[in-house]
Amino acid sequence: MKRMLALALAMGLCTVASAQAPPKPGPEHQQLAPFVGNWTFVGEMKPGPMGPGGKMTGTDRISWMPGGFFVERRFDGKSPMGEMHGVEIMGYDSAKKVYTYNFFDNMGTMGMGTITVTGSTWSATGAASSGGQTMQERCSLTFGAGNTTLAIKCEMSMDGKTFAPFIEGTATKSK
Repeated sequence: MKRMLALALAMGLCTVASAQAPPKPGPEHQQLAPFVGNWTFVGEMKPGPMGPGGKMTGTDRISWMPGGFFVERRFDGKSPMGEMHGVEIMGYDSAKKVYTYNFFDNMGTMGMGTITVTGSTWSATGAASSGGQTMQERCSLTFGAGNTTLAIKCEMSMDGKTFAPFIEGTATKSK
């Protein structure tokens, strides 16, 4: 009897949900559009808890996920720590009125955070965990004229109080 009641309730909810028009992306979602495209990155990882530092290079393929609410970033590159491969999802949380990101890579690192936008600068603040350690991170991503370059500066903290430079570089969008 309980199963039948639960099934009837679920079917009723599905009917109500299907009667409403699906949500559509708003202007906040469209602000993610400058990220979409193919990018190359050249930069430097600073010496610190993640290793000795050195040159970083990579490529990003950023595209809209179906529906237009989120962008998906697939990245591949080389760093002083070795080859890097990963995925990141960026979007706008309409309920909380904030941009968000979540990322995962082949080294077992996963992270998440929020992003604020001021002019052409996107400021990300979040946390990541890797190898049993948790670190705080903050990055600024500043678009150049025409949204074809992106200056990237990231800092990291192991204690959440003292931040040190971690990554600095420039990404360039392919035409």
